[in-house]
Amino acid sequence: MIGAAILSYALWRTIRPLELTGTSYREFWPVLAEGVIVITAVVATDYWGSPYVFGLVTVIAAAGFIGGIPMALQATAACVAAVAVPLHLIDPGASARVTVQWAVQLSVVAVLAGHTRRLSLAARAETSRYAGRLRQLADVNDLLLQLRSAAQTLPMSLDLAETLDSSVSRLQELLDPDALVVILREDDHWAVARSTGVQLPGRLPLADLPAVARQVAESTAQVLVVPLDDPAVERIGAESRSGLYARLTARQELVGLVAVERRTTAPFSNHDVAVLSEFSQQMAIGIDNARWFSRIGTLAAEQERSRIARDLHDRVGQSLALVGFELDRASKQGGDAEVRQKLLDLRENVRAVVTELRETLYDLRTDVSDERDITVAMTDFLDRVGERSGLVTSFGHEVTRRLAVNVEREVWRIAQEAIFNAERHADAKTVKVAWRCDEDSAELTVTDDGQGMPASGDGRQGGYGLLGMQERANAIGASLGFASTPGGGTTVRVSLSR
Repeated sequence: MIGAAILSYALWRTIRPLELTGTSYREFWPVLAEGVIVITAVVATDYWGSPYVFGLVTVIAAAGFIGGIPMALQATAACVAAVAVPLHLIDPGASARVTVQWAVQLSVVAVLAGHTRRLSLAARAETSRYAGRLRQLADVNDLLLQLRSAAQTLPMSLDLAETLDSSVSRLQELLDPDALVVILREDDHWAVARSTGVQLPGRLPLADLPAVARQVAESTAQVLVVPLDDPAVERIGAESRSGLYARLTARQELVGLVAVERRTTAPFSNHDVAVLSEFSQQMAIGIDNARWFSRIGTLAAEQERSRIARDLHDRVGQSLALVGFELDRASKQGGDAEVRQKLLDLRENVRAVVTELRETLYDLRTDVSDERDITVAMTDFLDRVGERSGLVTSFGHEVTRRLAVNVEREVWRIAQEAIFNAERHADAKTVKVAWRCDEDSAELTVTDDGQGMPASGDGRQGGYGLLGMQERANAIGASLGFASTPGGGTTVRVSLSR
């Protein structure tokens, strides 16, 4: 009968569980009622030898979660007294050793429950603080979007691609060239940023620049007029017969070159020279501003990512490690074998959470930089994903040039999100990544053999961070596509063109 009553109560609590927030003493009354039920069953069925004695652990744990260690110890004392006193009255010769053992074990549970409450409240406070920080970041993001919209109305945008496109378009209107090339200076090479009427490699060492471009780079003059009627003169366009070249200088540093060539032998006029001289100065400032704006945004993102990773490691990681230490110590103090096994199982769960946290922090710190391109970052990341999840990964790449670091970083983050989806949600066995980047275009594909993406109510693919992936693609002017069928896997494709 007692077993039936306990079973009925357990079923009822399964349907209507106790709702404990750990912030109100009014929550103690349901716990007290449960304690009375469990103690009655224990007293009625052989006291410390009762099969229901483990129910006291639940009561004490709940008390610790409500009121911390003091309330949990009070509940422990009350439970031990409620069982030991009747036992002593009925059987004065009953062994006090068993009572002491149970008192010690239940006290350990009380301390752990109270400590868990403290960690839970701290984690809740941290979550609230991070939520506030995320709201602030959202406000800053809205402000940056407004600034970007305002910048688009200025003569020079803060976006490098827009600055280059508008500059090239304007020069074509002003000078009517047959060939126009903008070459930007990088750390160890020159990058052909824009070219019309001529085909050039995307990356050029200084030694591989056409002779006329090297002459301009080494000159101190702002603009050079070079006749190209001598076939021995190395020019940019094979059929060009006259050329006008300008240095792009900002903050007294050479940031690039612009070349304007025509197929006619008629030289450029003094008016053309004056136009290119004035325009190249504005163009250089616009390019330099756009580059610095990109670097500042990149640096801010890297610093914020590193700061969040440090906070998670220093706060959450250390708290979890402390819980694991306490569980190890409790499991070694002896007592009932079943209790020890439960503590060991809980310790394994904590260890798994710590491992996952470390992996997440490592992923958070993994990024693309000037020294580390997307192929290196992707290779390391896929190796780590395969080791921790058992996924079979492969990575194919054909790269003849690098994209701008901020563009590569956004492509990398899209790929990382797609791989996370395959690892955590898709129940996939394999993930294949392909990256191709040449002088004209770039494309990334991530393909898995998982269960496919869920569809939203309007028939579009939804969930799994797809909105963030789309926002990243929009930020760099890329095309983002998804192909997925239920049970047929998912393919994510990011495409860019010059």
